[in-house]
Amino acid sequence: MRLVVLSERGSALALAFMVVFMAVFLAMFGFMLLNVPGGSVFILGFSAFFMATMLFGVYALLRKRREYRRAQNFAEMVSFSDSGVSFQEGREFEIGRLEMRGYWVGSGRNRSYHVERKFIPGEKGVGSSIPFPSEGFRVTVAGDGTGEVSVPAVRIRDEPYKGILLLFFTDEGAVRGSGTITLAVDEDSAQVSFRGDGKFITGSVYSELRKARGVKVTIGAEGFSHERVIGRGRSFEFRKRMLPKEKVVMVGTYGTVTPKMVLSSLGDGTVVMGHGEFIIRGILDVPLRPDVRAGETFTVELEGGKEEKEFEEEWSVF
Repeated sequence: MRLVVLSERGSALALAFMVVFMAVFLAMFGFMLLNVPGGSVFILGFSAFFMATMLFGVYALLRKRREYRRAQNFAEMVSFSDSGVSFQEGREFEIGRLEMRGYWVGSGRNRSYHVERKFIPGEKGVGSSIPFPSEGFRVTVAGDGTGEVSVPAVRIRDEPYKGILLLFFTDEGAVRGSGTITLAVDEDSAQVSFRGDGKFITGSVYSELRKARGVKVTIGAEGFSHERVIGRGRSFEFRKRMLPKEKVVMVGTYGTVTPKMVLSSLGDGTVVMGHGEFIIRGILDVPLRPDVRAGETFTVELEGGKEEKEFEEEWSVF
């Protein structure tokens, strides 16, 4: 089992930069106020607005860092295993599912990252342990954080750790499906054969190319505009894991967790992983014309009957 405490990289550096920048600005403001004749009202107004904006930014960063510390402190006092989570003392919690969507708004320097979160509650309980949920997850997130996460979760309901989230990513499951994708245009053709192999989608590509530069194989999902390239060339084999190598538990707080944090904890670049239906595509790269694309679906099923049985459920539902 792997434990990950979710936090945003670079927050300490950003906070230090803002504090130094504010100090430099205050020094410049004092010099201008004392040495520039006239315009003091304008300088004071502009400076007040600027400082208010900067102070709000510093406050937001400090609040995030406080939440990161809460998550870290919680993780240090809890015992984690493949079977579940154990607390040092009884805790109030609710078991449910966290749905997140990350997207960018604006363009250029005005571009900003937004996150929509929804915790779908199920059972509420109190106790000193929670078994690892026997439920699937799904992550389809591009390298810039655009995409969606759906994962079983537990939310703590009592102080001082109210709002702490535990996200559970199981390694149980198997890839189902097989087939052949045929690509052809003019004198170029390729065949992509694929099949499920345990936790992997595997296959091979055979092509006869005249003008085309090569063939790519990607995986994606319905409604997800990005794709993960899992192989490229002329004739080659590919193999891509669709589930983690081991169970993963992520700890964070409801107000700060993002798809970008989940992405950086599960892989690099675009991550397409989990349970449900996915799309495998063959793409023929032809110069001076649109790519030739074709795809088929495969599924990752959560295998039943393999959950840990020795983990005693020491909590009551209410």
